[in-house]
Amino acid sequence: MRSEEFISTLFNSAKELGGVEVLQKGVPLGTDVAGGLVLSHKQSGPKMFRHTCVTGVKRSVFIRRMLISLSCLYEKDEAEFFVLSPRLEYSEILRLKNIDATIPYIREKSDLESAKETLKELFQMRTTGAGYPHLIVVLDGLEDLSDCNKNNDLEEYREFLELVSRKEDVEIVSGVDLMKSIFSGYPGTFVGIGNCLVSTREEGKADVTYVNDDASLSQPTPMNFPDSPSVVESVIFLNAVPRG
Repeated sequence: MRSEEFISTLFNSAKELGGVEVLQKGVPLGTDVAGGLVLSHKQSGPKMFRHTCVTGVKRSVFIRRMLISLSCLYEKDEAEFFVLSPRLEYSEILRLKNIDATIPYIREKSDLESAKETLKELFQMRTTGAGYPHLIVVLDGLEDLSDCNKNNDLEEYREFLELVSRKEDVEIVSGVDLMKSIFSGYPGTFVGIGNCLVSTREEGKADVTYVNDDASLSQPTPMNFPDSPSVVESVIFLNAVPRG
């Protein structure tokens, strides 16, 4: 399934479900074996902690294509993307015309600390009134930065997760190697109750599990996600397609 096909599926599903708002709240990830949409969130609430955690060998590829798909659900002034990662591939997102994306230079822990202060300022601005765009925060590969994750407890991720916890209209997406952390045996504790864990297996293939109330995981659901060979091709397609 190419990114273009998945984006077309989103447009069609939005019409059937009564609007893109349903998909915005659910966060589409891919399609199941029957061709139905797989969503990250099965529940919603004004103070819900909304976290999509992605692990596995193709996690960064999955997240980049997820962001491209998400961008089609919003007009430029309806959502802003804040991407924190040492992976240069995320710069491809800036090719999208209809996306408000901030991708700061992250090469060491001090860069991450500066970005955290910027995010705090964004949250402070949001307390002054309503009408701010939906905020999507991406954290990917932070454990690879020098002086980070010293105790294998994903401290840098957890600091950001705590920062966005109970913030309204905020979505956080993390890409992390859980097998190299203390959470490898109980990932639900890191992901958060009611949220989902995407485990990428190979190009275009992943399993999705949801965190139960006791922090255990549901049975995995096999899922297909866009497997386009190039993000650029998807960008060209998406820039040519009107929202609706």
